[in-house]
Formats: sequence, C-alpha cells, structure tokens
Amino acid sequence: MLQAYDIIPFDNVDGGVWKQGWNIEYDSKKILEEKKLEVIVVPHSHCDPGWLDTFEGYFQSQTKNILDGMLNFLPKNSDMKFIYAEMSFFELWWSTLKADERRTVKKLLDQGQFEIVTGAWVMTDEANAHYYSTVMEMLEGHEFLINQLDYRPKNHWSIDPFGLSPILTYVAKAGNLSHAAVQRVHYSVKKFLAQKQNLEFKWRQLWAGKSDKTDIFTHMFPFYSYDVPHTCGPDPKVCCQFDFLRMFASSCPWGIPPKVIDSTNVAQRASMLADQYRKKAQLYKTNVLLIPLGDDFRYSSEREWNAQHSNYIKLFEQMNADTTLNIHARFGTLHDYFSILEKRQAESDEKDKLFETLSGDFFTYADRDDHYWSGYFTSRPFYKHMDRSLQHYLRSADISFTIANWKAQSSGKEWQGTKMYDSLIDARRAMSLFQHHDGVTGTAKDHVVIDYGEKMVAALNWSKLIIASAAEYLLKFPQTRDQGLKVDEEHSVNLLPTKSIVEDGGTVVIHNSLGYERSEVVCIYVSSFKSSIACDESDSHIPQQIAPVLSVPTGSQRFIIDKDKFELCFVATIPPFGFIKYKVFEAESATSVAKVESSTLMESSDFEAKIFSGSSIELSNEIISAKFNVRSGFLESYKLSDGSETPVEMSFVHYGARGHGHLKSGGDDLSGAYLFLPDGEAKPLSNAENSFVIIDGPIRKSIYIKGPKEILLTQSVSIDIQNPTILIKNQVDIRSQGNFEAAMRIKTGIIDGENFYTDLNGYQMIKRKRLEKLPLQAHFYPMPASAFIENDQQRLSLLGRQALGVASLQPGWMEVMLDRRLDQDDGRGLAQVCMQFLN
Repeated sequence: MLQAYDIIPFDNVDGGVWKQGWNIEYDSKKILEEKKLEVIVVPHSHCDPGWLDTFEGYFQSQTKNILDGMLNFLPKNSDMKFIYAEMSFFELWWSTLKADERRTVKKLLDQGQFEIVTGAWVMTDEANAHYYSTVMEMLEGHEFLINQLDYRPKNHWSIDPFGLSPILTYVAKAGNLSHAAVQRVHYSVKKFLAQKQNLEFKWRQLWAGKSDKTDIFTHMFPFYSYDVPHTCGPDPKVCCQFDFLRMFASSCPWGIPPKVIDSTNVAQRASMLADQYRKKAQLYKTNVLLIPLGDDFRYSSEREWNAQHSNYIKLFEQMNADTTLNIHARFGTLHDYFSILEKRQAESDEKDKLFETLSGDFFTYADRDDHYWSGYFTSRPFYKHMDRSLQHYLRSADISFTIANWKAQSSGKEWQGTKMYDSLIDARRAMSLFQHHDGVTGTAKDHVVIDYGEKMVAALNWSKLIIASAAEYLLKFPQTRDQGLKVDEEHSVNLLPTKSIVEDGGTVVIHNSLGYERSEVVCIYVSSFKSSIACDESDSHIPQQIAPVLSVPTGSQRFIIDKDKFELCFVATIPPFGFIKYKVFEAESATSVAKVESSTLMESSDFEAKIFSGSSIELSNEIISAKFNVRSGFLESYKLSDGSETPVEMSFVHYGARGHGHLKSGGDDLSGAYLFLPDGEAKPLSNAENSFVIIDGPIRKSIYIKGPKEILLTQSVSIDIQNPTILIKNQVDIRSQGNFEAAMRIKTGIIDGENFYTDLNGYQMIKRKRLEKLPLQAHFYPMPASAFIENDQQRLSLLGRQALGVASLQPGWMEVMLDRRLDQDDGRGLAQVCMQFLN
C-alpha cells in the first residue's frame, strides 16, 4: 500500500454518476461469449451495539425485531437468505428463545440459509483497538457460538469500521476465517484498485514475505457506502430504486422512488438492474458478483422482509430467463459467494495469477473530497484511557483467577473466588462491547458514552475484586480479617482515577501479570512523612524514597505541596505471574527524602523547598540523562551513557477548525467526532506563565510543569533508577475551549526525510510516508500503542498509554494529538456537537 500511495494521484476527479470513479462501459455482444455472470445478492443488517442509542436501547427498539423477523421469515421462504455479524446482540436475543426456536435457528445455520459472519462480539474498530481486546472480543463471540450452537464462522465481514488494519484479518485467519469482505477504504485507493480489477486480493501480513500462510482472500466493495444505493452498481439513483423498503419507509435522495415489480414493468426493471450488475462486474476479474442488500438496522419489520423478497424474486426470475443478459442471479450468503468464486478460480487457466497479493493497511480513510477520518483517533481520550485500563485489569484478573482456581482444585482447598466466574465473563463482555467502531472510537452520543463508561467501571470493579480475592487466597491471608485487600486505584464514569492512601501498618501486595521477572519502581500514597516499606519475605533493605504529592489549585499556575499525603516510591522485583507482600510502617525518622526545587516559592513543613537558581535543569541515572529548558520547563534533549546527545525540543500546539463553505461540496466540511479538518497549520501555545518543580530522589527524579493555561496542562517527566526510558505524563483540560485540538510536538535531531513508523493495534509497526499531494489531516495515523522515528544511527520510540492520533509533519518531528473539542457535528450521522461536556 505504501507503493500504491506513491502512484495514486489523489486528484478527486468527478467521475459522473460514479462520482469517485469513471463512466463504466461494456460490450453487450461480447458478454454473451463470456461465462454466465453469477450474481449473489446478500441480505444483511448492520446493527451498531451503541451509537445514537445504547446497546440495550437498540436491542429493544430494533435488533430484536430484526432477528425475530429472520426466525419467522426464512423457514417460510427457502429461497431467501440472511447474514448477521454482531454476537453481542445475537447472544442477548438467543437468551430469550424457547427450545424449539433455538432448534430452528440451528437448522437455518446448518442448511446454509442463515450465516453468521465473523462471529465476534462486535464489529470492532480497527484503528484504536489493541490486539488483546480484538482477540478477546472474537474469542467471546466464537466461544458462545461453539458452546450454544456448535457453529464455527467461516467468513469475515467488516463493512463499517473507519479504515482497515491487517491485524484484524490476521486474528480472523487465526480464528479459522478464510475470506473477508470490507468496505471503508479511501475512495482514491478503491479507484486505483478497481482500474486494475484488483478489488479482490490476497491480503498478506507485511512480515510474511513470499509465504502465503497469513493470506486471507479479501473482497473490497468499490463504491461510497454499503447501503443499497451504493452496492448494486455505479449509479446510486438507479440502485436506490431497488431498495424496496423506500417505497414506504423513506425516500431516494435522487428523486426517483422504487416501484412495485409486476408483469407490466418486470422486463424493463430487470434490464435496468442487470445493467448495473454488469457494470459493477467490470471492476472484478471473475464473472461472480457480490451484491449486499441491506444497511443499518434493516429488516426490522415483516413488511420489509416481504417487500425485498417478493420484488427481487420477480427480478431474478426475469433476469435468469432473459438469455440476452447472460446472468444467473439469486439470494445467497457470503459463504455462497466465496464458494462459487473459488470454483470459478479453480476452472481458470491462469488460476495462480488470477488474484494479486497486497500488504499494508488502509489508513487514513477519506470518504469524499479531503474529508479524512483522522479525528476519531483521538476523540474522547478519557474513555480511550479507561478502555486500556480495563484491558490491563481484566488480563490480570484472568491470570489471577486461573492460578487461584488451579491451586484450589489441585490442593482440594476451597476458594470463594470461583463464584466470581460469571463476573469475569461479564467484564470480558463489557470490554468487548466497547471495541465497537462507535465505542472506543469516541463517536457515540453523550448518553451512550456514559452507558459504555458505566459498563466499563463495573467491569473494572469486578476485575479488581477477582485480583484481590486471588491474592488473598494465594498469599494465605487469614479469613478472619475485618477488611480485605483492594486495588489502590478507583475509577468512575467521568473523573480521573484516584489513588488510595496506605496507612502505616498497612499491607501492600504487588502482582506481576507478565510471564517474566520484573524489577520496576512502584509509587504509592502514604499518610506519614516517616512512612517506610519492607518486604514480608525478606529482611534486605528495599531502595526507596519519600517525596511530596503536588497539585495545582483551580485557576492557579503554581504547584502546592499536599499536607495530608506523601509519595513513597520503591524498587519492587516480582517473579513471573507472581505476588509479593509488603508492609508499610512508620520509621523513627524519614530516610531518602527527595530534594525539592521550584521556579516559584513553595511552602512545606516537611520538605525543604528551595527556589531554583541553576542555569540548567538535568535529570539523570546511569543510563540516560534528560535536559530541560529553564524557562518553559519542557524537555530539550537527552544524552545516553556513550555521550551522544539528541535534541528533542518539546512544545504544545493547537489546531482550529475551518469554517463553512470551504469546499464546493457543501457545508459539512467541518471537524467533528470523526473528521479532522483544521483551519491551517498548528499554532503554538504560550509558555510565558509556565512554572515547574524539580523533585530529585535516589529512586525517581521528576520535573513537574504547569504549562499553557489554554489547555490547563500539567506535565510530569520522570527518570527512574536503572531505567533507560523517560516517562512523560500529560494531563490536559480543554473544556473552556471550542473548535480546539491540542497536541504535543517533539522536534528531534533524528532526521530521516519523509518516513516515520506507527503501530497497528499494538501488534506490529508499519512505515508511514509524508506526501506533498496529501493534506495535513491525511498525515495523522492511529497510534494505539507506539510510534518511532529513526535514521541509520538512532531511533526514538514513543510508547503511548492509550490510543491517540500521531503524525510526523516535518523531518524529525513527532506530534501526538492529546484532546479535541469541536463546536459542530461533521455530517457523518452522529448529529451531535463533538464532546460538548464529556472528555
């Protein structure tokens, strides 16, 4: 795909009825000499598990009716078929069915009249989702299908996620899916592939080389949308006339409504539809054609089932009987389509050359003009952060539960935590639900986001209870205690997580959820300046320090020292999958007290806070040294133990949103939840009122900066003992701003022309390239976990705590979007001002 981007002109030429393509023609005589065009029309209904309404709201109002309709209509009409994807809805519906209804569903699946595609919990977002959650949500759906229906999906269906990642197809292939159908790809990329009849290809992983073991055969839809007007052929005003729901439930925007098919018009209408089929077929290499017939929440009434079925059956019969058309059309499933396609491929004389191999991804997506969907990489970062926290706690809960349960079974001693298994499943499903492409993307309405948040907070609490219970059991805590263990971080729906204070005499348990030993700095809040920590299992001294906890009063640009709590940092070494118990106690006097220096006067009864008077600021350990600007406090450069120094000038910038009427295409060219459409290059944020505090201890050295007041930025930068990394934490609040997007920019001395690298779903890295022919917003990519920039001597890696958008707009730069707040909807269906009060 990187090579394709060099070739594609991205010129956005008006193609006529197929606005983003060209005028497709074919020879009506020549087609009679070809193999018959096999047309598979696939009825489907795309059901979002939360978007404009909540998951439960959608189920009651629409999805239940859709699946009930399928159950009632298909057994009575054996020539009708249907596919369905979202197992979150399907499992809820299945739980309401009687035994005979379940047998009917199983029969429909077994005989191929009904197909479940992908079979994952949701149709996951492919930009922000981490591979762990992608595996989890697919596992959750597949396990349900195997346990309840003895059914294994064969084909992947990804029609609505806003850009596509090869990690999804990699996971799908590992889940025994052999084919994929995809939709949302940049319109210029679609045109490029269509011109070469390469809309069907073998999608290969970048690392696979010449091996075909990771290949998944992929069908890409060529046109603007997956709705009926944009799926039968290149002319939407014609295709819309064959969406028979629109006879009574809505209208065609092109002004020509559908007509009931009868004996007086069937020949003319069949010929019109067959012409669209034939034109679409010119974009593919074989005479087998896939025609989706559906849209969001379709087939929700018996009237719609009857209208689509009865009218299409008449059209099919007419087409199939008309020898001048050389077409055989019928209803089918995705499996039907790929089966016929494989048969045609096997019959080809050049079957090894029929489909080409493609590698890479399909980011960043644009649906029209310069409307790039790079805004949702960052939208609602608070909930993106909560999602990643839930993944962390859930994985730890899974491992803790498994170890404790195994221990209980092998020892014959009861563990009460086994009763929590249902809560563990509920937590998995809550996390899986949020992977939906209107969940972790930040593109749902406010009340839906709150509902997602409440589900995730509940899942976090379930996970914490399981971890605590497992730790108590495995470490043999007495059951007679008044109070059990609890995780020291509390979450809520719309407030940042808070840490608990450990009193002297309290017990601290640390869990390593990874499969190798870890020695890291751990920091807890304690109530006493003299608090110290010791390991229950060892008499050896633990390297530690006591430091102040800083905060900034509302409306202030200066830090104050908290009088009621302190930060105790120490080095913890934990074995693989292990738990170790520590004890907090009050020492005779405070030891290893961190030194405090501040750019402004600070008051403290415990710490000697000096006014900073040096000419330079430097934090260092034996491996790395970081230098900071004495005026702004921001990072300036870093130096390695070999003496090499690299500039990394840090600053904060912001983008505005361009106004109405920027394009001839109309007035929807505005930044919103999905789109990033800036009003020009970023503008710097002022550092004139910055203040900073330096905390220098033997375990952790930090600088805290109160940055630009426009974003209420509080930043901390830390270097830990024997650690080669620089830890940067940014906390921003832009609720006072409008049409405002804040970013952290790093200008490095690592110059590598036009390239930089981002991760795909936390699983692999992919090269990106700046192209002058693309606008600024096209150069932002998803960064679920990391990005790096390098030359032939150095590499600077940026590891992220959560999914955000990232760009390299100039050689040596890396820029991460931190938060965004827009005053208008961007015309992509949400119909809501973006992030009016939630962040």
